[in-house]
Amino acid sequence: MTKNNKLNNQEELFARDCKLMNLKYEYDGYTGTEKWAVITELTEEELWDKYPDIISRYTPFVLLSMAQGKVIIDDNRETHRCEMRDARHLDAFCYEDDLFEQFHNEAFLDFVDPFELREAEEIAERKELQRLREIEKVRIVLSMMKPAQERRLYKFVIEGKSCREIAVEEGTYHSSVSKSIEAAKKNFKKFYENL
Repeated sequence: MTKNNKLNNQEELFARDCKLMNLKYEYDGYTGTEKWAVITELTEEELWDKYPDIISRYTPFVLLSMAQGKVIIDDNRETHRCEMRDARHLDAFCYEDDLFEQFHNEAFLDFVDPFELREAEEIAERKELQRLREIEKVRIVLSMMKPAQERRLYKFVIEGKSCREIAVEEGTYHSSVSKSIEAAKKNFKKFYENL
């Protein structure tokens, strides 16, 4: 019981002589090994002599004088006061801050260059014409092929059927369908390149 009273008495005296600051809490991104700053007019030796049980809890620490601690505390208080004032008086137009776009999105519409737009349309038209020419070329090539080759190639390529499925549908052998499709591919390539 007396040890507990002695410790409580030590803590009260420590609280009168010293102030504590959690460095990781006060400074975002702090990476030092010391977690605490002890603000006092006592030297480190005097701290260890007077409060050995208490000061060991905060080791390692940074020792600051009362004047240094007052400057830091006043700076933190002023920073907090300015942040609160700014939060209360947020400028809706935000001319000085870079928040104008956030509040007035209508002022920042994307500019559409008419020349670029016309060029993009011309490119799209050329691509569509090329696609239509390619489709017509494929139709012509298919019309030049034998009907069985055309039909089997269509089922194989477009419908995604296997040679066995086509053979079952047509009531023929798998090998004859396979040979027919290979011949159709060769003919298609030859006709397409010469067209």
